[in-house]
Amino acid sequence: MDDLIVNVIKIGGMGCLAFTFFVLFMAFTGIASEMRDEEGNFKKKLNMKTAFGATLFVSFLFGLMYVGNLYYIVSAAESPGLLLLWTNSFGIFFVLNLYDLLILDYLIVVKWHPKFLKLPDTNYYTSFKPHLLGFLKAVPLGIGASFIASIITVGLH
Repeated sequence: MDDLIVNVIKIGGMGCLAFTFFVLFMAFTGIASEMRDEEGNFKKKLNMKTAFGATLFVSFLFGLMYVGNLYYIVSAAESPGLLLLWTNSFGIFFVLNLYDLLILDYLIVVKWHPKFLKLPDTNYYTSFKPHLLGFLKAVPLGIGASFIASIITVGLH
């Protein structure tokens, strides 16, 4: 169990650092603003930029969980089964989701609200509640995505 906790913290922490750069890339290339309207809702209209951004995000997320599972397999005393791999990948997802909520969304977007990000002064970008709701909505998605990543890990390993 110690191997699991260490792996979740280590890979989750590295994932948070990588996610920060990913978010900055999305912001400075304009992909993030193409994906959301001023109220923070995902735009219904898809274009090449939004499809590319969504593909990058899904690839990043699944890649992080898959690599995290591989590291867990290598570091674990015994070969973990599907349940432990799912727990590991969901733990990594949860660390990333919590980091996104508390550090990126709350401290940076809502509290600091830096001018260089050119964020609108709408409820989504100045209030914590929509970010908390997004965090809660992401948990079931993370449960499913973690399970899929774990099945892929078992299938490929």
